[in-house]
Amino acid sequence: MTDNPMDSSSSPVVLTGSTRTLAVTEPPSSVCNQTASLEDQGPPVLVDAWLVPILFCLIMLIGLVGNSLVIHVITKHQQMKTVTNFYIVNLATTDILFLVCCVPFTATLYPLPSWVFGDFMCRLVSYLQQVTAQATCITLSAMSVDRCYVTIYPLLSLRHRTPRMAVTVSVSIWIGSLILSVPVALYQRLEVGCWFGPQTYCSEVFPSAHLQRAFILYSFLAVYLLPLITICFCYAFMIKRMGQPSVQPTDCNYQVAAQAERTAAVRARVSRMVVVMVILFTMCWGPIQICILLQVFKPHLDPYILYKVKIWAHCMSYSNSSVNPLVYAFMGNNFRKAFKHAFPSIFNPLGRRVRGGRGRGRVGEARREEVETEGIAPNVDTEMHYLSTGT
Repeated sequence: MTDNPMDSSSSPVVLTGSTRTLAVTEPPSSVCNQTASLEDQGPPVLVDAWLVPILFCLIMLIGLVGNSLVIHVITKHQQMKTVTNFYIVNLATTDILFLVCCVPFTATLYPLPSWVFGDFMCRLVSYLQQVTAQATCITLSAMSVDRCYVTIYPLLSLRHRTPRMAVTVSVSIWIGSLILSVPVALYQRLEVGCWFGPQTYCSEVFPSAHLQRAFILYSFLAVYLLPLITICFCYAFMIKRMGQPSVQPTDCNYQVAAQAERTAAVRARVSRMVVVMVILFTMCWGPIQICILLQVFKPHLDPYILYKVKIWAHCMSYSNSSVNPLVYAFMGNNFRKAFKHAFPSIFNPLGRRVRGGRGRGRVGEARREEVETEGIAPNVDTEMHYLSTGT
């Protein structure tokens, strides 16, 4: 439902095609009669027919590579297997499934005038699109709640933040998304329309307009508004908590003062990451959800303009699944180190060329890691440290 470029709207009669919308007031048979003379010509070849699939494929390629690297790095390094990283792996998995279920099938709608995958795939693909989109957004919300909890209650979180709890939350997200998305599978079906001849479309057909609007509102709340409110609420509490020092340094305790200074630097990096994540979620998921709302509640809008805007909105929603791993990689210290260790030939080519320099580099690196280890606060700040590093 969140990925059909041209969903059916309500009035008066709208026939939806792969990349075009034909809005008419006559019944479909009349439209077929009017377009019968154009059937031999075939649909016109638009720029969208090849440009949009290429753009979608590039976004999908970046997302698949980035999320696969995140999963590879976390599963390969034992020190990266933390509770938070379990959520990150779950997010990367949902992003991969979202891209695989959405992008290829949506891309084919632009060059092809009809849905060619059959009724079963029409229902299955639309259902999986809704499930993965919902699971992705709710997982982002769960991650923000987890980070807020460990920031506000660092000691208490040591007892409650367990891998079993992370598994329970993740499985619950998937079960809930699978159950709540069932209406998409029930009301998705093939419809026959006309656009330069008879065409077959995969459309959502609800029993009534009220039921359709109710489900659209639910989807808007579950996939966008409630996750956005949760993310903003949790991150606001995090930033507020980070402004309150956990330890009051004294003049006679230099180590405590230095530790507080390091913690403040860590929390500054956290706040930057928080802002980036909120902006990304708002800008990436907002346009497509607003387009869907306008399509249902404002059916008299210019369909061509809405169609063009929806192309951009789809690109933004897909980009969110591609940008997430980049945010973790470039804004997380531990992720950057793990990437370098996983691919030393790419990130440290000069180290192999100078043998002596390589040895000195390892000694220097070991010394830096030792200093960093001494600077990490025990227990509480160790749990806090993941906020900036992604561990």
